[in-house]
Amino acid sequence: MFGRPVASSSRCQGPLEVPSEKDRATRPLYSAGTGFCTFVEHGIRTETEDGSVVKYDIHTLGSFATLARIRGTVLSSWSLWLHVGLYMCLAALVCAMVLALAESPHLVRSSRIGEAVNYFSIFVAFFLALHLALVVERWWEVRRSLLGELWRATNDLTMVLAVHFPSREHRRLKTLVLRYALLSFELMFMEARKGEINLQELRSRQLLRDDEHERLDLLASKPQVPWVWIAATFRRLASEGKLPSSLLVHLYEICMRARGAVGGVFVQLDAQLPFMYVHLLSALVHANNLLVAAKCGTLAAVAIWHLRFTEAEKGEQLVSKSENAQALFFQCLQALLIPLMTVGFLEVGILLADPFNSALQDF
Repeated sequence: MFGRPVASSSRCQGPLEVPSEKDRATRPLYSAGTGFCTFVEHGIRTETEDGSVVKYDIHTLGSFATLARIRGTVLSSWSLWLHVGLYMCLAALVCAMVLALAESPHLVRSSRIGEAVNYFSIFVAFFLALHLALVVERWWEVRRSLLGELWRATNDLTMVLAVHFPSREHRRLKTLVLRYALLSFELMFMEARKGEINLQELRSRQLLRDDEHERLDLLASKPQVPWVWIAATFRRLASEGKLPSSLLVHLYEICMRARGAVGGVFVQLDAQLPFMYVHLLSALVHANNLLVAAKCGTLAAVAIWHLRFTEAEKGEQLVSKSENAQALFFQCLQALLIPLMTVGFLEVGILLADPFNSALQDF
């Protein structure tokens, strides 16, 4: 279904190249990257080798062909299918118990049971939709307002420096500022994804010098420190008369925006939604699925009882066989689809709540 991946070369993670002396002289940040990687095509998605989604075809995703896609979706979650299997087994168990223990299953008020469970399912679906809207909003806030602000700050600094210091003699300054900005990005992603920072790796990639390593190793909030270094660099330039005070204030504002964006990322990751709220929502989803499984098992047992016995054995024909077969089919369908949708949406919310640690959905 997925076919053989087609690879294409691009800049990303891979073996570190050794730059020549010419490269070192003309491109000071040549080794800041990690060489080359392979972008892998998986149908409608383009991924990196470690599974991070780069881009997808939104037009194909909105077509009927999306039903054939499993990889990279919530449907590939083993936890989801484990829950669905458990609820279907519970429905089958309830069905068997009703058939074995109930003397007159046809007397069960099917419509009353169905109405009660359906009302509760609508209630749960409403609150689950509100939860998903909230989680997606928080995810988009991290992506647009925080990571986007950090990228805008880097672009603004490089543009201002390129205009104010256009000569080649200032290339070292512009490279220093860019290196610090890239260092902040790497530190932030390391801490957000792994919970720890490997400064030695950054030294090997020439994003960090030995003296900077010693200073940074003793400090907290490491991803924010490079922006303080950038601001200090601008202060030294202003004290030497190379920057006007009005431009210095503007550059300070850019550094503060970037530093605030880095802090905002960790606020979003560390300030989780209230425990009681998430627990209650999760409990409601699973309680609803238990009720749905019990309801489907009971009504399926009634339909099977009607299909097993003839009219003479039942004494009266309450509903036709075709209606009973239809009822049995729809109860089996509900036992599958309702847990699949509710637990699936719940897992989507969990993945989006921690975007840096979800391989297929991260940044």
